[in-house]
Amino acid sequence: MEVFQNVEDYTPDGTGTIATMGNFDGIHLGHQALVGNTVAEARQQSADSVVLTFEPHPLKLLAPDRAPGMILARHDKLEMLESFGVDTVINQKFDRHFASITAEDFIRRCLVERLRLAKIWLGRDLRFGHARQGGAEQLIRWGRDLGFRVGIVEPILVEGIRISSSRIRHLIEAGRVDEVKPMLGRHHFVSGTVVTGYRRGRDLGFPTANLASNTEVIPRDGIYATLLEFKKRTWLSVTSVGVNPTFGEGPRTVETFILDFAQDIYREPVKLFFVDRIREQRKFERIDELTRQMHKDVEDARAIFDRLNMAV
Repeated sequence: MEVFQNVEDYTPDGTGTIATMGNFDGIHLGHQALVGNTVAEARQQSADSVVLTFEPHPLKLLAPDRAPGMILARHDKLEMLESFGVDTVINQKFDRHFASITAEDFIRRCLVERLRLAKIWLGRDLRFGHARQGGAEQLIRWGRDLGFRVGIVEPILVEGIRISSSRIRHLIEAGRVDEVKPMLGRHHFVSGTVVTGYRRGRDLGFPTANLASNTEVIPRDGIYATLLEFKKRTWLSVTSVGVNPTFGEGPRTVETFILDFAQDIYREPVKLFFVDRIREQRKFERIDELTRQMHKDVEDARAIFDRLNMAV
């Protein structure tokens, strides 16, 4: 898979491209439908499949106070798109100049002249161009005039609720991590590097891996049943997100106790998948109370894994 930072840097092979565009934050099931249709049709026509996305998120430039945290770190998004078979990703640099381009100019210059677009797959609610003037209807109309086709993926519902990145983000930040799997098609994960912590867990008999996260959207403070992925292997784990109030509130950390695990993984990259919430984080008056609760947390996590048939 090739990755470009500007649509002007890309020159398609052959007669044209099959593309999709959007922010794709989280790559939920709706995004996966767009990407899947794009890749499948490109293969049928021996064309390049192109995902056009924007970096940073437009709101980070246009309205920073309303800009959302990203569900996926950039490298995780690219890794996932590559796993779907995408040929090319254009992480278009979103700056003041790009934001000023009208919807019509964007269609003509970027999609038609540059991508040599044969077909584009869209969500019904896509907006683009200066002041968000462009949308699916404009693309359909311009496609008739300029010679490209438009495919629409209708919103996907889970239990009657439309899947959206904002909905998923809200659930994660509320700690309701079990509710996002049907929308993402996977557990929400945080990626990062294991760093040295205070080593309090080791002293209590629960050595933890302290994760320096690359992911912006972290679940609400609490204790979770999690899966840790390290070098393509997955391990059951119990994770604390929060400020460790028993020891005096410090910086917010993500620390995971990996069950039946004895390897040294300091400075190693890992992914931490959040399966279900066990309890709120709380302050204990005595260390022995905390230790008893940690044993119970492990028991509760194992019960969750057994219920979900998660054995590794």
